[in-house]
Amino acid sequence: MKTKLIFVGGFLGAGKTTLLGAISKILQSRGQKVGLITNDQAEGLVDTCILSANGTDVQEIAGSCFCCDFDGLMEAALYLRDIAGCDTIVAEPVGSCTDLSATLMQPLKFYYQQHFRLLPLSVVVDPFRFRETLEDKRNTTQGSGYIYLKQLEEADCLVINKIDLLTTSETSALEQLLHDKFPDHTTHQISALNGEGVQEWLAAMEEDQQGGTRIAAVDYDTYAKGEALMGWYNATFAVSHLENCLIPWAEFNLKFLALLQAVFQYEKTAIGHVKTFLKSGPSQLKANLAGTHRKIALEGSPFSSPSARLALNIRAETTPNTLKDIVAEIMEAYAEQNFAFEILAMRHLSPGRPMPTHHFGEIVT
Repeated sequence: MKTKLIFVGGFLGAGKTTLLGAISKILQSRGQKVGLITNDQAEGLVDTCILSANGTDVQEIAGSCFCCDFDGLMEAALYLRDIAGCDTIVAEPVGSCTDLSATLMQPLKFYYQQHFRLLPLSVVVDPFRFRETLEDKRNTTQGSGYIYLKQLEEADCLVINKIDLLTTSETSALEQLLHDKFPDHTTHQISALNGEGVQEWLAAMEEDQQGGTRIAAVDYDTYAKGEALMGWYNATFAVSHLENCLIPWAEFNLKFLALLQAVFQYEKTAIGHVKTFLKSGPSQLKANLAGTHRKIALEGSPFSSPSARLALNIRAETTPNTLKDIVAEIMEAYAEQNFAFEILAMRHLSPGRPMPTHHFGEIVT
């Protein structure tokens, strides 16, 4: 019996991880076993912390994108299928990656058709970033805008997320704009946060027999230059107070992200996303910032404790060393208030040129 395999793509901050969590809850409520695969250019992914906190089987492919570690991806997928016994596997590619149809969907259909039923490639659309990208005409032919539009172009299905933040007329206007630009694409409207529309989208994906129905023409020089503009920062800290007092972590989390946001606003640096995950015993909080001038989103029940573990991921259009320096300066500011940050792990980098394991030029039927 074939295992269903779903790829959920989309740019940084689109809400992919929240959607993966929503999918897991829906399928688990039906008695199905779900496996998730996360992906990043470095270890210490907040997404993995968030998704595995609920007891879901999560495999992480770190160090390169799925496209460049296809064998690692399939090792994880086959483990979830054959060892963990998952009925459905949902995989979330790196947010700055594109050309997924040529490098993932077609090779999967060619080599692993007997193992997996490949559902349509769904790309999550952040309505605010979509508008920002179209408004900056120069940004659509280079940089992150080029990658963003290529992600949409190759999708089987465009999933408009965050409709809870839009009016009905705004949602309709956005869907029409997407239809004008991508007239042959299926679209769905959802809120990954509150679950609206997710079951309907998932049902449509399960009924559709086609995945990887189109391949985008991607210029790898432009693609590589666009990715290289992004700085990556992943770190895990043990945070405590020297006076051993109880720390209100929700307040800490919001202030920490607000400080980061203020620095990026001052430097006029575009944020892909900033994510945090705080955990102390069974208590946990997660927060994210999807843009330089966006609102900080905090999820979880507020708690207080003398110490906690903080996982931090930053993606922004600046150098990795700049990101490292910014975080170091914020930690110094906290040190003046008797906070201690013990670095448990840290990586900062810019993605290298994509070198896919496979690249198909034609649709596999």
